[in-house]
Amino acid sequence: MALPTISLPSFETKIPSTKKKIKFRPFLVKEEKVLLMALEGKDKREIANAIYDVLDDCIITKNVDVRKLPTFDIEYLFLMLRSKSVGEEITFTMSHGEGIECDHKTEVSVNLNEVQVEGKILDGNIMLTDTVGIKMHYPTIEAIDNLKEDTDAILSVLASCIDVVFDADDVYEDFTHDELIEWLGNLNTSQFEKINEFFSNSPKLSHTIKWKCPKCGQDDEVTIEGLYNFFI
Repeated sequence: MALPTISLPSFETKIPSTKKKIKFRPFLVKEEKVLLMALEGKDKREIANAIYDVLDDCIITKNVDVRKLPTFDIEYLFLMLRSKSVGEEITFTMSHGEGIECDHKTEVSVNLNEVQVEGKILDGNIMLTDTVGIKMHYPTIEAIDNLKEDTDAILSVLASCIDVVFDADDVYEDFTHDELIEWLGNLNTSQFEKINEFFSNSPKLSHTIKWKCPKCGQDDEVTIEGLYNFFI
């Protein structure tokens, strides 16, 4: 005899970058096991892949390609998924920073529903000159993980985030990745800085934790940014 099927609740949230409403279900025990194994390994690539896979399985709304979503979208969606699957509160063990002698550790609970994506979400249109501009999208988790300090890697990641190049007369989108890297390399410092500023000011999953130390009475706070810092 087949065992009974247990129905799952569904929840609704919005993708921060597009404001599109989506429905999702909590993750299952077998999916949580995959996540925990990835977290224990502390390999960011494995963690990202596990998050992608679980979001793919749990998002009920059709035609949501999570691998193309910006990092802050993935961070927020997974945090909402975690809150409905495990619990809406997570406990951090906080200690004072440098300059304070008290070494007491304080447990502070944070309601995940209070954590938001901070920063203005821009349309990605960047004018490099009076007539030439580009249309960019925010980087994915994979792009961020591939970002290194050497110039070639940076240019490659930037190129992967450019959708089109345009001027007063035309829109250019029929180019190869290598052609775009070469084109970026020919920008001057001021033009390149405009692109870098778009990346530097990308929205982030962020929350400021405030607490009062029960031992020394000191008020303290720390801002946590990015999904990895919430769970590692």
